[in-house]
Amino acid sequence: MSAKIQKICVGLFSGGAALVWLRICYMAAVSLNETKKIVLLALGLLAVFLLLTFLTEKLSGRLKNEKRFWRGASLTLLLLMAAGLLYCGLQLRVYPGWDFGSVYQGAVEIAEDGAFSESSNWYFTTYPNNVAVCMFLAVFFKIFGGLCSYITLGVLLNVGLIVLGIAFLFLLAEQLYGGRLAWLALVVCACFLPFYMHAAIFYTDTFALPFVTGCFLSYQLRKKDARFLLLTAAVLAVGYKVKGSLGVILIALLIHIWLGKEEAAERMKKSLLLLIPFLALVGALTVIPQKMPFFDATDSYQNEFPVEHWLALGLTGVGGYDANVYWMTASVEGKAEKQETDRTYIKEKLEEYGNEGLRQHLDSKIVFTWGDGVYFAPEKLKRDPLRESRLHSRFLYDGADYAKTYRYCNAVQLLLLGGILLSLLVNFFGKCETREIQAMQIAVFGLFLFLLIWETRSRYLVNFVPIFILLGIDGIQGIRFLLPVKKAGK
Repeated sequence: MSAKIQKICVGLFSGGAALVWLRICYMAAVSLNETKKIVLLALGLLAVFLLLTFLTEKLSGRLKNEKRFWRGASLTLLLLMAAGLLYCGLQLRVYPGWDFGSVYQGAVEIAEDGAFSESSNWYFTTYPNNVAVCMFLAVFFKIFGGLCSYITLGVLLNVGLIVLGIAFLFLLAEQLYGGRLAWLALVVCACFLPFYMHAAIFYTDTFALPFVTGCFLSYQLRKKDARFLLLTAAVLAVGYKVKGSLGVILIALLIHIWLGKEEAAERMKKSLLLLIPFLALVGALTVIPQKMPFFDATDSYQNEFPVEHWLALGLTGVGGYDANVYWMTASVEGKAEKQETDRTYIKEKLEEYGNEGLRQHLDSKIVFTWGDGVYFAPEKLKRDPLRESRLHSRFLYDGADYAKTYRYCNAVQLLLLGGILLSLLVNFFGKCETREIQAMQIAVFGLFLFLLIWETRSRYLVNFVPIFILLGIDGIQGIRFLLPVKKAGK
């Protein structure tokens, strides 16, 4: 791709995405309770972060071995965060419900009996996308079962995966911006309360976290050896089977490869190194579970929900789960028949909305998804907790101290959204060159578009939060470099 076309593509994406993101920031802010207080708190938190950035910059200038120091400081912080996650996870344990409960029950059945019960088999023929994560959980239960309860094992696994994902974030940030800013990224992670709230909710939202940061880290290493794209494809394929929304990363990486300055043949080679192993592994991970002796896939055609079902959910209410839509699809036997039912519903909803109604519906989905700083965690934590904990007063909707949590979490959310906006503006007001961070920008914007049409929840964003943080670091760092350039031009 010529340099001129490359700059035009980067400029169009950055400018268009920035305008969309400005609207998202505005809508998220005005939809909050106590907007003024939360915005002021956000500005206060930003001031603290900028001060910390300034102080660490001064400290780095005095260090003899800067890389070693920041790695040691980051390891210390990561261990402290792991301890906090473990404490919160154990204190907030809940008995698994919703899809989380079905996957958990299936994993227990495989670990103990070697086969699904009739009800679990029905669930997994209806939602075969969850078989892979159930197998993963079952293997963990089989290996470590007997050491403690299965729920506690799930929490331990969840905490381990969250910590691993954040460790990958540090290594990724270190690759891009150095140890000091990587440590600052960890500081933001350590102060992000929804991670601690989700520690007890061991499900795909957090299970996918290390695959998000891990595949971007592996993608960075392709600069040393293109064969790292094979590892990127493998990590992303497994992550995709854990959480389907990670598919946007594949598209983002392919776009980023084609924005490069290399010869077309080289870009094609890298694209195939990424795409072919991804498709092969996803295919294998889809077929293999259906052949396992614990799973009878005979009724799959009769029970399986088509993709149109999630599009239908996405057009209903604020875009989340809707019992009426579920029963509409479930009441029809046969995948093709279910597909036709859902397509008819989708057509009727679009005609009912009209242009203005659809715009209002999409606005409500944006607020529901991106304007929830607690990431839907209190809703899950209130369902059948195993024990009463003093943390419940802070983390449940009706808790005595929840108002403080709400204000703090939403102030942080506004900063995360603002950081993404800054990162996009750095592209636009810079030289519109292709940068490594743009692969993550494209992925986040792709996630926004995907959840705009799909069934959505704010908790679906949790696994991307480390990337949001990294984009914010990029935005602040980039703006600092742009400001002196503007002054010099006067």
